This record gives sequence, structure tokens and C-alpha cells, in this order.
Amino acid sequence: MRRPRIVLRLGVVLPAVTVLLAVVLPLLLGDYYLHIVNVTLVNVLLALGLNFIVGFGGQISLAQSAFFAIGAYVFALLQMAGLPTLPAALAGVAAAASVGFALGAPTLRLQGHYLALATLGFGLIVEELLTNLSDLTGGGDGLISIPGIGLAGQTRPMLYVLLPLVAVGYGVSEAFVHSPLGMRVRAFRDDAMAAQAAGVGIRALKVMLFVVSATYAGVAGVAYVCLMGYLAPNVFSWQSTFAYLSMIIVGGLGSSLGAVVGAILYIFVPELLRFLQEAYFAIFGLAVIVIVVLSPDGLVGLGRRLWHRLTRRVARRSVALS
Repeated sequence: MRRPRIVLRLGVVLPAVTVLLAVVLPLLLGDYYLHIVNVTLVNVLLALGLNFIVGFGGQISLAQSAFFAIGAYVFALLQMAGLPTLPAALAGVAAAASVGFALGAPTLRLQGHYLALATLGFGLIVEELLTNLSDLTGGGDGLISIPGIGLAGQTRPMLYVLLPLVAVGYGVSEAFVHSPLGMRVRAFRDDAMAAQAAGVGIRALKVMLFVVSATYAGVAGVAYVCLMGYLAPNVFSWQSTFAYLSMIIVGGLGSSLGAVVGAILYIFVPELLRFLQEAYFAIFGLAVIVIVVLSPDGLVGLGRRLWHRLTRRVARRSVALS
């Protein structure tokens, strides 16, 4: 029964929702909020990628902003050197994935806070390189007038580019969760010793998670360049990874839908509370704390529990009335 449901969700429901959003959002929102939607979609890609390592694999990585930067800058520099868009985009994603492999392989023995510190150190190194290699990266001023796909500042066309990208990213994540490979990853997350005793190749899976996470970040980097048309190193600061981590924790660790919900809330709630000026940071932070304390499995987990309770009550009432 599970496989037909997944096929229905990914083959029918997901494309239908994507098309519906592409039609409805431009009718309901102005250019400013469409731009916010586009920024949110880029963050959804980053959150989905980080969820592979943290949510599915149970590892702590603080290098997502570094992978994001590598994909963006490689794509931008190759474009500015005259390389066509598609080869430059593929090279940017490949560069991020390759660095993910290069970081994942030597950190296999690290776990918990040791892995977090190692990946945080890598993020700091990348941020310093972006700032100090001014001849290559533009330094603190960044890079401007990047060709991209010629849609920077055009909110509706970019929406039609980003929505399918996010749909594919979400579909891959959901397909992975319900695949035998995803089950093996969750097995070593829940009990690494038992999984290894059962023949699960933990080392290869850990490296694979880093590569997949970096690939998502590389795609997000390319999409960000196409959306904005310029790059600044502050966008890729190591602190940004904590934002992506907050997204998947608030939405629900190990849930593809949770990554989407968390990214939407993280971008849109501050926008909606902006009229409170400086106070909105404190209010949003307090809301995050309340969610984490009251629902450790995130908003998606809380929603599922409430839905199950509601359906049980409806079932009991229908039985009582009959």
C-alpha cells in the first residue's frame, strides 16, 4: 500500500501542486512578495539538502552555507569568464558536490559536536577566502553584473524556474526516505552499531549524505545567482548555517515537508512581523523556542498528532451515533 501512495504523491499530487502555485501565486501577490517567495524557494533547497545529513543521517553539519557559496561563486565566475549558462551551472553544482565529498571523507570518524566543529571550521575558512581573495571573488564588495539566465529582478519568470527545481528536490527527498537506501540511513541514525552489525556500510552512507547535501546547496547557489544577479560574501557567512538548521528543526527533523514548512516560516514570519521593527527578532526567537520545547519533532510532527487525534474523535463519534 505504501508504494502506490508514494507514486501518487510524487507523480500526481506534487506536479499538480507545483502548477497550481505557479498559476495562483502571481495572481495573489505583488512583485515584492513574489521576490520573497523566490528567496524562500532557494532556502527550501538549502533546508532540504541539510535535512539529508541532520534529519535523515543524524549527523551535525554546519557547512551548508559553505557549499552554498561554492556553487554560487563557481557558477558566477565561470559565467563571467564567458562559459555558457548550462555548463557553468553544472560545474557549480559539481564543484559543491566534490567539496562535499572532500569534506565528508576525512570526517568519517567524527560525530556529534566534533563533527559540528570540523564543519564549522570549514565554513569559516570558506568565508575568509571569499572576503580575502578579492582578485577572484571581489572581496567584501562581491561580484556584480553576473549574466545568470538573464532573469535577475524578474520575479514571475524566476518563480517558474524555481518552483520546478524545488519540486524535483522535494520529490528526490521523499523518494529517498521511502527507498531501501533511505531505510539503511535511518537505521544507522537510530543505532549505528546495530546497523553496522547488520551489514550496513556506514562509511559510504555518511559520505553520500555529505555529497547529496552539498549538491542541493550547489543548486541553490546557482539559483541564487540567477535570482539576484550579484553576489556578496555576507550572504554566505557561517552564521547562515544556523538559520538553515533552525528551519529543519522547527519544521521537523527527518521530514521533507518539515524542511519546506520551516523555510517558509523562517522567511515569511519575520516579513509579516516587520512592522514591529526591532522587536520582531525577539518575538520570532521566542516562537522558535516554544515550538522546539512543546514539539521536539517540529510543526509537522505536531500537525500529524493533532490530525490523528481529530480523526480518532470523529471516528468515535460516528461509531457512537451509529
